[in-house]
Amino acid sequence: MGNPKAIGVCLAFFVALTLSSCGGGSGMGTTSTQSQASIYTVGTDAPLPSVVSCEVTVSGITLFNGTTNVSVLSQPQIVDFAQLSGLHQLLDLTAVPIAIYTSATITIASPMIGFIDTSVSPPTINTINGTLTQSSVTVNFANPVMVSDADLFGLRVEFDLRQSLQTDGNGQVTGTVNPVFEVALLNSTESQVSIDDFHAGVVGVTGPNTFSIQGPHGRQWAVTTTDNTMFDDPNTPLSSFTANTIVEISGVLDPVTHSIDASEVEVVSNDDFFMGGLFTSIRPPTGPATQADLYARELLPAVNGVSDGQIETLNLHGSEKYLIEHINLPLTTLLFNNSELAAGQRVGIGGDLSTTNGTTTLTVHRVVLRRQGQAGAWVPGSTILQNNNAGTFQLNDQWTAGVLLPQPLTVITTNDTTFINLSGLTALQGAQPISIRVVGFILINQATGQPVMVARSVEKLAS
Repeated sequence: MGNPKAIGVCLAFFVALTLSSCGGGSGMGTTSTQSQASIYTVGTDAPLPSVVSCEVTVSGITLFNGTTNVSVLSQPQIVDFAQLSGLHQLLDLTAVPIAIYTSATITIASPMIGFIDTSVSPPTINTINGTLTQSSVTVNFANPVMVSDADLFGLRVEFDLRQSLQTDGNGQVTGTVNPVFEVALLNSTESQVSIDDFHAGVVGVTGPNTFSIQGPHGRQWAVTTTDNTMFDDPNTPLSSFTANTIVEISGVLDPVTHSIDASEVEVVSNDDFFMGGLFTSIRPPTGPATQADLYARELLPAVNGVSDGQIETLNLHGSEKYLIEHINLPLTTLLFNNSELAAGQRVGIGGDLSTTNGTTTLTVHRVVLRRQGQAGAWVPGSTILQNNNAGTFQLNDQWTAGVLLPQPLTVITTNDTTFINLSGLTALQGAQPISIRVVGFILINQATGQPVMVARSVEKLAS
């Protein structure tokens, strides 16, 4: 397969500045006598068609306060820019001095680009080593930002893949990466600095409404729940969490305690192993699936014999527990089960790993359908309005999973769908395509047997 054509998208980091009398510490709630700010970093992205991975080493992110570049990344991290599709993942927490900040500098290294090849069945993954034209980029804020005691801000850093990944005369990605970033410092009330895709292993239950977790990079965080926190699996209450439990957390970082105030808690594994990624092939394609190929993007914890960046074949036996992330209704088993799987779905797999004679085997226990982002052009004339914001439209999908999904993709909206930069479903009208991003779930339309997307949010993007 040739390298895919580049289409404009963005990748985003999010860095929030929390000013209080708390230090950076372990994220478990430490105190200091000196006034200072604290920064937590969350990441999101927007991948290109067929590009399932754009992995780089982020060796530094700093903010300039007029005299000093202050680091907001405590250690280098390998980040896959094509993983989250518009969702936000917590990365780090670092103490900084209060000051007026005027710019941000991002330093990266060692890009690796992965492509999905759908010309063969089942699809495979090809990779190329990228070459950076420059390793460090400084971007000035539109206006200097005063970070004062007890304030909370978010630093949004967008990595524009359309401009960053260079193409040849045929529009094919060459491997040359000229990093282009857009940066803005946002108020903490903006949804862009929320946490909605953070996976971590449970360290222990610390109280009736609290527990501690350890993230992918070894840092521990405290998690606080309330009566309003949604636990997606009612059969697995907080009191039953053990060191073998792996969870996905949504919420916000508390500006005072630095704990995560959880709005949703999803148990993705009770077996001390989680693998997240993208279905690339389902076998058989209809009826109860017995095998599924998963492009693995996340592993927790790291284990020998299983690696991310590769396609892993999963054996399915029908007794797995199927769940839809952030929905705890029994109805979900009718919408998502081993007969309702499709290539292009973003899922999390929990199960038990065993090794015999050097061969590692995964027995799948949980399959969790996860939210994902798809972006592209609204198809003119495709909007069908049923009731208020409930209805459908079609999307020419230009994102990673687009090569695996029907074209155009049917999107279903409800009266609970959030519209961003749009007045509602009726705003999708006119004779010209509209650039949009949809975050939601890929489900199977029972009437047609084809994948559709049920939208949680629809956002109009800048042209």
